[in-house]
Amino acid sequence: MKSEIPIAPSAPPQPLDELLNSAVVLNWEALTQSSTPGRVTVEYHIGADGTLEYLKLWNSAREYWSLICEYSAHLGWSDGPRFCNGYHSHSLARLLQSIFINQSLCTHDRGPNANGTLEVGPPTIDDVEVARLRVSETFQQTVTVRASKRSSEVRLRPAES
Repeated sequence: MKSEIPIAPSAPPQPLDELLNSAVVLNWEALTQSSTPGRVTVEYHIGADGTLEYLKLWNSAREYWSLICEYSAHLGWSDGPRFCNGYHSHSLARLLQSIFINQSLCTHDRGPNANGTLEVGPPTIDDVEVARLRVSETFQQTVTVRASKRSSEVRLRPAES
């Protein structure tokens, strides 16, 4: 059994909306299954304690909406996002988990028990580069402590983004 302890970096926190936007941009191909350019909508809820509580990603092509995935920080949910309607992206799942686990790296201007929504259109090459840089800068300094049950040795290594 491995235990992970996120350690917050000294870099300034990134806006939550920008990190969520970057997660969508970096996984655009997996989230838009049709040849028709659509939009991805991210709906999220900030809980009473001011942290990200849950989110849903929707794909909209023409006039149809399709749920891509949902993720909740509540106990009892599966370990990670739950994908729907034939969508799946391992890299998006890992990035959303990183955002949920390392919320100290994010800021937002929402009050407690508030909802947020953002829409993401087809990204340009520049959008992809900005998203890649934002995610890299946010998570590159995060250090994960992994303690192995079989070994008393503790190793420090950079967390994967």
